[in-house]
Amino acid sequence: MTENTLIFQLKKGSAQAVERWYAEYSKRLFRFVVLKVSNTHDAEEICHDTFLSCLESLPVFRENSSLWTWMCSVARHEIADYFRKRYAKKLLRMVPFSDAVLPESYLDMHETSDAVRAVLHALPIRDRELLILKYIDRLSVQNIASKLNMKFKAVESALFRARKAFQAVYAQQEENVEEK
Repeated sequence: MTENTLIFQLKKGSAQAVERWYAEYSKRLFRFVVLKVSNTHDAEEICHDTFLSCLESLPVFRENSSLWTWMCSVARHEIADYFRKRYAKKLLRMVPFSDAVLPESYLDMHETSDAVRAVLHALPIRDRELLILKYIDRLSVQNIASKLNMKFKAVESALFRARKAFQAVYAQQEENVEEK
């Protein structure tokens, strides 16, 4: 079966075409994803999400590229989503004041990661940059000072203010949510 025939059959909704497509591309897609993610369980999940996303958007596939190229493009978006979610979770683990700021009622990590991301984006650029360097990139205050061409004490003070700003913006967003 040619690629064009396979695409045509997939667009028609043929279950056999889906099985053939999965059999033909799943191992190749897994190798593509696992090179970027390195965790096999997560790579398998991303592959499944990629196939599902491809199936959902198949009707709009214009066939300007090969099926494989298009699938890789969709996989890259799935991988980016994976790292965005992981980044937010890492931030929550790394920020020492998260226990004091985040209520226990947040059971859904996705909601929490969205809330942290929103708070970070609401902060002034300098505060956001400092918090990311310190708690995401795990740089020491001395390294941050060198990187930003600042004095050690100035960075300590700026980090203190950035943490306070984070807490204030977070508290404000919580109040806004409670009012709704």
